[in-house]
Amino acid sequence: MAKKPSAVGREPYGTAIEAAPKAVPVRRNPLAQWHLTDSDRAIIAHLQEDGRRPFVAIARDVGLSEKTVRARVHQLIEANVIQIVALASPTALGYNAGALLGITTDPAAPSSRIARALTDIHDIDYVALTTGRYGIFAEIIAEDFPAMQRVIEQEVGAIEGIRSVEVFPYASVYYQKAKFFSRDDNDTPGGVKQKKLDLADREIILELSRDGRAPLNTIAAKLGVSETMVRTRIAALLGSGQMSILALLNPMNLADRTLAWLGIRLDPAADPHAVAEAVSSVKNVSYIAICSGRYDLFVELVCPSHEDIVVTARRQIGRIAEVTHLEAFLYVDLHYKSLVPTGR
Repeated sequence: MAKKPSAVGREPYGTAIEAAPKAVPVRRNPLAQWHLTDSDRAIIAHLQEDGRRPFVAIARDVGLSEKTVRARVHQLIEANVIQIVALASPTALGYNAGALLGITTDPAAPSSRIARALTDIHDIDYVALTTGRYGIFAEIIAEDFPAMQRVIEQEVGAIEGIRSVEVFPYASVYYQKAKFFSRDDNDTPGGVKQKKLDLADREIILELSRDGRAPLNTIAAKLGVSETMVRTRIAALLGSGQMSILALLNPMNLADRTLAWLGIRLDPAADPHAVAEAVSSVKNVSYIAICSGRYDLFVELVCPSHEDIVVTARRQIGRIAEVTHLEAFLYVDLHYKSLVPTGR
């Protein structure tokens, strides 16, 4: 749970790229929950700032050998604790439909079992057990809306123990930020926002979404372009906020973090894009989806504590003039799969 400007996120969810999938992509397994050592945290903090940072530079800063840092990163990747990939809007990866599902369950049915069954569904990438009106939130990202509806009806609806499913279709994933901690307390928002991409940019992002540390000459050879072009394009994508390259991890691994979804309603005359832009400047915001239904926006917060969730929601987001209602859903557990490109 990528999120992440005059033209940012203003297109409908599926207009930035035309889907033409050739094969069904294989989604990665959910990112594992793991006890991180102080050394792990120090290394990951570097890779959350820059997933392509040289191991020798990380080793110099954390006081370990380059060989040790390289081996530890490899172990964390093999254990699926982290994935070093490009973070971009779902449309850049070939997904043109999305929604958040608010799910109520039978009290007699274990929510953990239902969550695992939801996670096993190919098109669901994010499942959070929460408090409040809904016991579970599940994000579904699909190639198009008919495909999404089929998954909801045929797969989600077939799970025993689910009482109701409320669908909040995305107009756009306006903002996503998977950087959950850094080496200092002065972290800036710096997430990814939805923008139109040309073909060359999309192809580069697709390669980096598989391996964020892939050699530039390998990408260039595969795409049939020069290494200089690949380097220049990557720098432009990073500089414009259309892409980040970083280590993804399950934020539930972090002992000093509390997560929540905020369901937000706006004044009917409000411009949701303008409000989303204002919300994206809040430091603790990691994801913003503009949607339809009971709520106009869903916002994910990642804060040091429950108290910080409340303070951020009320004093920063709740004071935005167009916001008329806030409802918080605290995370109890989280299953998180990163997106991979469609088989285009």
